[in-house]
Amino acid sequence: MMSEYQISKFVALLITETKQSKVKWSKGLSRNIDSLEGEQLLIGKVYLTEFKGKNLRMYKYSEPIQVYEFEYQKQVFFKLEFIEEISENSIWSFPHYIRELSDLYETIQIKTNDIDNFFDEVIPDTKSML
Repeated sequence: MMSEYQISKFVALLITETKQSKVKWSKGLSRNIDSLEGEQLLIGKVYLTEFKGKNLRMYKYSEPIQVYEFEYQKQVFFKLEFIEEISENSIWSFPHYIRELSDLYETIQIKTNDIDNFFDEVIPDTKSML
């Protein structure tokens, strides 16, 4: 079984390689996610990639969490999972409590929307101007 350390290192590798454009993510067309359960609701886009022969899906979702006996609050979580190539059904989900998942999601958003290049064009790197 994988350790939490191995999982965190894998997610960190995905973040690094996404930043370096070695891993390219695309926006998924389907909003039908088989691994969402109960009152979990998809938030935003679904992102897909192929990494080392495995298909991955990343998305953000909300879920009501009980905070008191009769009180619930919606909390946001991130899910990274291995999926089947054709059906896109979930094979295995990374634990939702891995802190780096939110960083990966943000990195994917920045890269797929070309936000980093926008800032590079609008505001040149001041270090190279000195």
